[in-house]
Amino acid sequence: MLRGSVCLVLGALTFLRVEGTAQGALKLDNYTFSKVTNLPGWSFLVKFDQSYAYGEKEDEFKLLCKHAHQVPNFMIAEVPVQEYGDKENDDLRGQFKLTKEDFPAYFLINEAYPSGNRYSGAIKADLLVNWLRRQEIKVPSLGTINELDVLAAKFMKDGFSDEALAEAKSVADQLSDKKAGIYIKIMQKIREKGEGYVAAELARVAKISVSLASEKKAELEEKLKILGIFHEANTKEEL
Repeated sequence: MLRGSVCLVLGALTFLRVEGTAQGALKLDNYTFSKVTNLPGWSFLVKFDQSYAYGEKEDEFKLLCKHAHQVPNFMIAEVPVQEYGDKENDDLRGQFKLTKEDFPAYFLINEAYPSGNRYSGAIKADLLVNWLRRQEIKVPSLGTINELDVLAAKFMKDGFSDEALAEAKSVADQLSDKKAGIYIKIMQKIREKGEGYVAAELARVAKISVSLASEKKAELEEKLKILGIFHEANTKEEL
C-alpha cells in the first residue's frame, strides 16, 4: 500500500512538472522538497541551480536525466532558486549552505544521507554516473566499455588472477577504443601495488585534473570513470 502511494505521489509530481524543467527531472520547491525527499526507500539526486539554467552544465544535467530515468527507486530533481523578486526557494539554498557561485550544486538525499551528500567533482554526466554508482545507486555506466567493466569486476573478485587479466587483454586487443588500454594498465598497477591503489589513484587523479588544460583533463576524466568501475567492484567485495 505504501509503495503504491509513493508511486502515486511521484507520478502526480511528474505530471505537474513546470515548463523549463529537464525531461526526467522533478521540479521541487520549499513546499514539496521535504515531502518528496523523505519518501522511504527512495534516493534523490537534487540539483540546486539558478532559475532557467542554460549552457554546457545544463546540457550535462539533461543527458544525465535521460540516462538515469529507468533506475528503480531513484529520481533526479531540481530546485530552481530565484536571485531577485520573490526569491523563490532561497530558503532551501540557505538550508544547504550554498551561494549562487556554487550553482549548479548536486546532493544525493536518501535514508543513508538524510541531510544530503554533496557531489564535488566536475559537472559531467558520466562522472556523476560513476559517483552515483559508488554510492550504490545502480545507474548504468556511461562512457566506459561494458565488456571490460564486466572483466574488471571479475578481476577484483578473483583476486587479480592471471586468467582475468589475460581475458581482459584479449578483449582489449580486439577493440579500437583507446580507453581499453586504461583498463589493462589499472589491472597491472593493482597487481603491483594492491587493491589500495584504486582509492589512492582516484583521489590523486581527481585532485590534479582540476587545474589541467582541457585535452589532458579529458584524458584523466576517462581514467576516473574507469577507476570508478574498479572501485565499485572492490567495494562489493568488501561488503
